[in-house]
Amino acid sequence: MKHPDTSREDEARRDLARIEREREKLLHSMPEAANDDNDPMEILGKRIARILGPLLAVGLILYLYATYMT
Repeated sequence: MKHPDTSREDEARRDLARIEREREKLLHSMPEAANDDNDPMEILGKRIARILGPLLAVGLILYLYATYMT
């Protein structure tokens, strides 16, 4: 019976750990002061974006369907 290649598994785990560290640097590099969740304008902006995003996506899908499929 073959034994799994542990060196490849260890290398894959190291690569995954490195990718996770780099992702944390990219996505969570804002200072704590800039990450204020109690800012009313930021809350309003998030609400608007959450409403407009899906509406624009559906509108784009309908437009592309009507333009290219009919």
